[in-house]
Amino acid sequence: MRAWVSHLRERWANWCGDREMEMAIRKSLTINGYYGRSAKLRNVRIVAIQRPGWVQIYRFDATARLAQHEVDGVDNDDALPTSLGSTDHELYGLVLDDGRKRSEIRVFRDANERRSLFDDWSEGLICLRGKTF
Repeated sequence: MRAWVSHLRERWANWCGDREMEMAIRKSLTINGYYGRSAKLRNVRIVAIQRPGWVQIYRFDATARLAQHEVDGVDNDDALPTSLGSTDHELYGLVLDDGRKRSEIRVFRDANERRSLFDDWSEGLICLRGKTF
């Protein structure tokens, strides 16, 4: 019973809640050279908003596999899928969602780069208090 409740809590915590944004994030990951459709998205949270609510900034974490056949100069076409574990990357992303325009999605390998971009994007916006990153 405890494991089931823990599983539900984890699924709820990692639920995006916005299908269009989830698909846009996955498309952006694919454009950036990852398998976006199979990426594991986590902690999609709103972290800043501008009144009256048109502009919103979301943060997310993802685990995604590189979508290239050659990794580190070695051709992995014949390799077993388990041997490709080293190509899984932990990614940190931001979504600048403007209800009047197209969303902008940026993905980083370093959390500090995401924090730097958040500082730029969130200037003049109402930000979530506490530890957001």
